[in-house]
Amino acid sequence: MPRAAKTDTKGLLDKFDSFLQRKSLKLTAQRRRIVEQILGMEKTHFGADDLLDQFRDERPRVSKATIYRALGVLVEAGILEQHDFGESHRLFELSEGRDHHDHLMCTRCGTIIEFHSEEMEALQDKVAARLGFHPTHHSQKIFGICKDCWKQGKR
Repeated sequence: MPRAAKTDTKGLLDKFDSFLQRKSLKLTAQRRRIVEQILGMEKTHFGADDLLDQFRDERPRVSKATIYRALGVLVEAGILEQHDFGESHRLFELSEGRDHHDHLMCTRCGTIIEFHSEEMEALQDKVAARLGFHPTHHSQKIFGICKDCWKQGKR
């Protein structure tokens, strides 16, 4: 699932600013630059180091600590989703303006494939209802080997 049509930068920054104000925080120039950089990235799934690389040649430099703090606040604001793909492999993706989807991750090359399955969604709802559970959200991650790695014998 590719990134949704160009996300409204101003609307997203306004949403983030409102969230920050409720937390008695400010939309600093660095936080603004981080959001703008995320919106301009080609990757739909990225790590903190990927984002840090985006600022490598910029002055003044954005520190790694600032990026980590900003990512945490963006997740809390509901603008980013955080995914733990194991062994300290934490990735983020923009949640604003994107339809729900799940992930397949290749444990050999790290490729992430997004997918949506109505059948899987229905089954999850059926299981939750049978157990008297009321889900608010979920994240499905399936780990395995992608078709390219499989063809190359990387098993």
